[in-house]
Amino acid sequence: MRIVYLEVENFRGIKRLKWAPSPGMNCLIGPGDSTKTTVLDAIELCLNPRSYIFADDCDFFDLDIKAPIRITVTLSDLPPQLKAEDRYGLHLRGWDVSAKKIIDEPGPGLEEVLSINVVIDQTLEARWSIYNDRIDALDSDPPTIRFKDAKQLATNRLGPYAERHLGWGRTSVLTRIGEAGDGFSLQLAEAARAARSSFKAGDRNVFKSAVDRAEELSKLFAVPVRGKFTAELDVQGVSITSGGISLHDGDLPLRRLGTGSARLLVSALQHDAGPPHVAIIDEIEHGLEPHRIARLLRYLKAPKAAADAAQPQIFATTHSPVVIRELTAADIFSVRSDVGIITVKSISALARDSDTAQRHLRGNPEAFLARKILVGEGRTEQGLARGLDEWWQTSGNDSFALQATVAIDGGGKDKAPLIAEHLRDLGYEVWLLLDSDEEPNQADLERAKGKGAVVHQWPDKCSTEERLFLDLPWACIRSMIALAIEFSSVESVRAVIDNALSTVGLPTATAAKLGNDRDTVQVRRILGKVANDKKWFKTIERGERLAALIGPHLCAVSDKPLSIGVAAMRKWVDGK
Repeated sequence: MRIVYLEVENFRGIKRLKWAPSPGMNCLIGPGDSTKTTVLDAIELCLNPRSYIFADDCDFFDLDIKAPIRITVTLSDLPPQLKAEDRYGLHLRGWDVSAKKIIDEPGPGLEEVLSINVVIDQTLEARWSIYNDRIDALDSDPPTIRFKDAKQLATNRLGPYAERHLGWGRTSVLTRIGEAGDGFSLQLAEAARAARSSFKAGDRNVFKSAVDRAEELSKLFAVPVRGKFTAELDVQGVSITSGGISLHDGDLPLRRLGTGSARLLVSALQHDAGPPHVAIIDEIEHGLEPHRIARLLRYLKAPKAAADAAQPQIFATTHSPVVIRELTAADIFSVRSDVGIITVKSISALARDSDTAQRHLRGNPEAFLARKILVGEGRTEQGLARGLDEWWQTSGNDSFALQATVAIDGGGKDKAPLIAEHLRDLGYEVWLLLDSDEEPNQADLERAKGKGAVVHQWPDKCSTEERLFLDLPWACIRSMIALAIEFSSVESVRAVIDNALSTVGLPTATAAKLGNDRDTVQVRRILGKVANDKKWFKTIERGERLAALIGPHLCAVSDKPLSIGVAAMRKWVDGK
């Protein structure tokens, strides 16, 4: 079985959610309070009917208890016995795979599906039932799920603590694995008898004074004494039940394993245990090192050995770049909340260029965990933004991290607008910084703008390097040339500068140096073009070093396009 559609109303931070999950891995990412965990809670609540529920007023959206909580999960790939007419066959619905839409009655070309519904009203009582529009129109008590069937529909959930699954308790994965083999009731009964015999053979004098006094008082108050009082082991009192049996490594209980090891083992056990087919893992990276995260994810996504074994549908959340890097774009879904209206969007489905989306997932996974993304055209712009962030922090401004902002490399003028558009489709705030020496694809750029990306291009048809050399004080320009010499060599930097100057008939730097008398627009443009063409600063590290140089000089050129653009970037980061 797998979930094809999820509908949630008025549950905690969710006013309304409608989502068609993937049949395999569904890893939810998004900023804090975007309701990622609440989505998992809603699935678990709906598919795990119980005789009790600890709900309170805080479980209602905006604490409005007059608007009932409604959660509906629609399931496909149902076992044949559940589709029989004497079970739920008369209540089946249709699922249009291509349109991702529920049709209330089954029909040709549609998958047969069953909708399970839970409603909690102001009485705080939960009511589970089968749901479809036909039942709803009758305005009568809807049919409920049988207990035996509910066990088949139930989810697995792995939380921060996995120890309970390393014993044979009522809800343990080990108990479910054991259900297919011989029972262990006889084993427990024999253990209880052995415990009583062992206790009886021990030193009875330990309890003698208390036992004798209890017998005396019983006779004094006419309490019937059939024989003689003794101290014996009450097996029920010490609870020798399945919950008392745990997995051991030799004599060491595995519940003593570290958090990561326990979660790793339990995740694998749940994956192998068979039905239920819906697994829930909140913060999949909890307690695991990067290499163990990678190993777990590959195991969970690998096809099962048995040809007829159904692959589980997995719902997970993460705040880890490692998880994002190890998964594919098809596995990851971005969650956004707009005053309780929740959208869950596929990273891959919204990408115009799936290869570019996958490259950025692998290259900049931390960006997909931010709220705002500053997309630089290339590595120079990314490094410049990162370096300015460092410089601003020394000036008392909030860091990009505090503002949930990450700067990334857009991959060049052709790809950067596509990345910006894709990120906007997923709900991220985007600021796109572009050169203007070569124009990007205008259709791509206009689409990004139309979807809300803030686009900044340097005026006067120049690259970022040219803009720096045109606008900054001459002393800073000399420092940038010195930095270029540090990255390359005096000979190579001087040679390319001399060649560019002599080509237009100007004195070379070797002959006439670069003193204040050389401060002209023509010389500045030549130096900026050389810096761009020879890639003096086209790495992230070099861009960061460059920013450290120019930061202190920005106030001196506050009326220049460079300073105006940088100020606009800072204003966007601060949300002003």
